[in-house]
Amino acid sequence: MTSESDTGVRYWRGLGLWNVYFIAKLILFWAGYLNFHAYYNLVFASILLLPLPPLWLHRLRHVLAIPVGIGLLYYDSWFPPISRLLERPEVLQFSAPYLLELVNRFINWNMVGAGILLFVACLFLAQWVRVTVLSVGALVICSMPAEYGGRQLLQNLQAGYATGIDVQAQSAGQPGDGSKRPDGNGAAMEEGASGAAVPATTPRTQRSITEILNGALAAFHEAEAKRTSAFGADAGTARTTDFDIIVLSICSLGWSDLSTAQLDQHPLFRNMDVIFDNFNSATAYSGPAIRRLLRASCGQTSHSALYDDSPDDCYLFENLRNLGFQTQAVLNHNGKFQDFLGDLTMHPSLGEPLIPEALPPRWTAFDGSPVWGDFETLDYWWQMRPTDATRRATLYNSITLHDGNREATADGGGRAAPYATRGKALLDDLHHFIRRLEGLGKPVVVVFVPEHGAALSGDLMQIAGMREIPTPGITHIPVGLKIIGHPAGSAPAGQRISGDTSYLALSELLSRLLRQSVFDQEAIDWSELTSDLPLTRPVSENSGTVLMTYNAVPFVRLGEREWIQYRQ
Repeated sequence: MTSESDTGVRYWRGLGLWNVYFIAKLILFWAGYLNFHAYYNLVFASILLLPLPPLWLHRLRHVLAIPVGIGLLYYDSWFPPISRLLERPEVLQFSAPYLLELVNRFINWNMVGAGILLFVACLFLAQWVRVTVLSVGALVICSMPAEYGGRQLLQNLQAGYATGIDVQAQSAGQPGDGSKRPDGNGAAMEEGASGAAVPATTPRTQRSITEILNGALAAFHEAEAKRTSAFGADAGTARTTDFDIIVLSICSLGWSDLSTAQLDQHPLFRNMDVIFDNFNSATAYSGPAIRRLLRASCGQTSHSALYDDSPDDCYLFENLRNLGFQTQAVLNHNGKFQDFLGDLTMHPSLGEPLIPEALPPRWTAFDGSPVWGDFETLDYWWQMRPTDATRRATLYNSITLHDGNREATADGGGRAAPYATRGKALLDDLHHFIRRLEGLGKPVVVVFVPEHGAALSGDLMQIAGMREIPTPGITHIPVGLKIIGHPAGSAPAGQRISGDTSYLALSELLSRLLRQSVFDQEAIDWSELTSDLPLTRPVSENSGTVLMTYNAVPFVRLGEREWIQYRQ
């Protein structure tokens, strides 16, 4: 006769195939591919384990739990919050070939194979082992507070170092990536804490790390709010030689992309007079990038503050216009996607841009719109520009390298065009245009400044092409300057600026060119132009996402969540 206790045990049926779900998550977490909120997963497992005598009800629960499991998996992933996707309805404008390409990127066939192996292994072991006991035991260990070594235990097993930073080591004065950084006044400050020592008694917990990093970020923005690059009314008034300024704003081109596409030795870069080795774009998207470029004459602001009003002297092209330059924008695209035109004209320093609609397109964009060739667009603008102005400041924006662009065809569609192919075409076009300007002998200053990288190489937290988290691989961009038509010719050797810089340094360099009237000098004093340019700590932000390096360790904050170490 069966006892009541035996009957009760019989209703504890275990997790069944959900064991594969939880074990796979634990493996992905151990490998760094998953954030994994252990507490929520343990609660979910408890609900699945709760005894339900009717077998049909037990099975129904497993079916109803499927969408919950999918949602929890998404929450545990590094993907942006669902709210971010709802904010971006323009995804529906992507062309069918581009959508298919994106779907293919999300499928990791190696992981699919590993999942099949795990599934078979669990079925095999279930003949002799209570797999549920192993799964729940691992979940309990991961849910234990860090001071008891639970979650930290698995993290310590990962390659590299564990998530988190040793606050006591910081307070003892053990800096990571250089103990001194510039503050808003150019003075040195302690990395991460804005000069304030971290209390040695601060507990090593995720909450304390978050408080410290939030404080460091607030101190960074407070210091940056005090920084400006002055364009006085007398800047360059003594010059006798007028010159043009052309700013080449290029979408989706970072140092890592150049290396991946084997384009980092292109003649365009070898012939630059000045190269910024560690320039941070501070964002991973075009709209915010163009706003930061336009606002280059003031210190770096938060992402949200980009959409607030700023003083006129913060705007680079407004400063140039006040000095007598006629300002203009030129695009090789229609500027409609994500209202790029709105970002470009958010300040009246630039009017309605020139778009070469009379030319045949060279590329088809990711949303099916036309994209014109870079040399063709620049040549068209050069031929169309009025000759009455003695000095012009022009912003040229190109999306040739945007993810998903294809080679245009006569039927309005497009053939696949790999990034390396489009990258070489773009750099060749720009190099050709600069050589043409050199042949004309007209005094021109050309500034090359990409918006952000393309993320050609993915990592543990983001697939290739995804830019929701503004990682250093995306925001580390090649910025250069070329002086054309100077009597002394080019610099004897390209000047390299190695410090951490951003848009304020670029604005200051242009300001110095104007103040020193370089085209009136027999020789250019490159040291005077490039020394002691303002440095900026590499802090990068997208909407709802911040990435900041603290003691050589990159940390990311997704939305309003806690700061976590960025796993590369």
